[in-house]
Amino acid sequence: MSTLRSVRARTVVFALSTLVSLSPPVRAATAGYIASQCASEWVYFGTQTGAGVKDASYGIFGARFDVQTGHLTGLGPVAEIERPTWLVAHPSLPVLYSVTEIGNDGAKEASVFSFATDPVAGKLREVNQVDSGGGGATYLALDPASRTLFVANYGTGQVSALPVMEDGSLGAPASVRRDYGFGPNPRQKSPHAHSAALDPSHHFVLVPDLGADRIFIYRFDPATRQLTQADRAYEPLPAGSGPRHLVFHPSGRFVILDTEFSAELRIYRWDARHGLLKLVQTLPTAAADPMAQSKRVQNSAAEVAVSRDGRFVYVSNRGEDTLVVYSMHPRTGMLTEVQRISSPGKAPWSFAIHPSGLWMLVANQASSSIAVLQVDPKTGMLSPTSEGLSVPKPSNVTFLPGQPAQHCAGH
Repeated sequence: MSTLRSVRARTVVFALSTLVSLSPPVRAATAGYIASQCASEWVYFGTQTGAGVKDASYGIFGARFDVQTGHLTGLGPVAEIERPTWLVAHPSLPVLYSVTEIGNDGAKEASVFSFATDPVAGKLREVNQVDSGGGGATYLALDPASRTLFVANYGTGQVSALPVMEDGSLGAPASVRRDYGFGPNPRQKSPHAHSAALDPSHHFVLVPDLGADRIFIYRFDPATRQLTQADRAYEPLPAGSGPRHLVFHPSGRFVILDTEFSAELRIYRWDARHGLLKLVQTLPTAAADPMAQSKRVQNSAAEVAVSRDGRFVYVSNRGEDTLVVYSMHPRTGMLTEVQRISSPGKAPWSFAIHPSGLWMLVANQASSSIAVLQVDPKTGMLSPTSEGLSVPKPSNVTFLPGQPAQHCAGH
């Protein structure tokens, strides 16, 4: 605990000392974010690699990210674990959490790791690991207020709530719930929890289940970390749609969901008092142009995100290898497409928008590459850059907030 606090204190000093060197346009665009950050930060990439499939390099990969230029300096593998397909960072401690997506067949339980980050070298040191509460852990969502880490176990269809200790280590699951149902697709023979999101009221957890074609709704008690079935247990989706990832709008009034099999975006109005979803709009993520459609193999929506100001929604489509930007009406929640561009790589599995709002990093799984795009905060539109990095089979991008990289600390 004392080590982590010491690192955090040094982070503040380093950030303040380097703030004066940043250009006025950067300071304005980041709107206070840069004031607590250094110009170069650590970013980590979850991958679909593992020693079991004889990958030469496997595990979690790291890089130094220059916030002013978008340049990435790769570190290579920083922790060798099996299939660390999803990562999430602690917001105030130099701690990173990772799944191991093993046990998809239910033969064994997956694990979740807690890692301490080295502020000088960027390497990771294992703090501890615990059972994930199911098989094939594939997604993590952290609630700092209740110190709870939610895990979606794709392989066996459970969602679990893990205690996060004061030093950032993890406790055994405090609560585990299993989804139920199936669908018509060959990949829908059983439930497959694909992600989890805590609503802004901190009273409900929503779990899109790819196997069951449902968004499961669980009540959450922050004091006990218990998950219980809500009055309306789930929101049904069309058969064979395959719900994948879900995010809440910053206002708390809307939910944005993408579907893997039908490759759609579905916008819902969220009733936080009663835990209810009401469909507002459904949009295809694929291009309407017949020529573009004829070239695709199979559309598959992958990642979805909303800008911090709530004005724009982003989604990736692995069939067309595209990134699509939508503007969102603040009152109705309706989306309007404003841009569709090719991803600088194949199979954009996931992406993350830097907290400054100025950059997007895209994990292109099939081309084993990370691409850096500029984001225009006024229009939401994306511009490709020449910056990028080779990373084997990337599936996740996670920035480590408030932890400057070694060289900008004045070493």
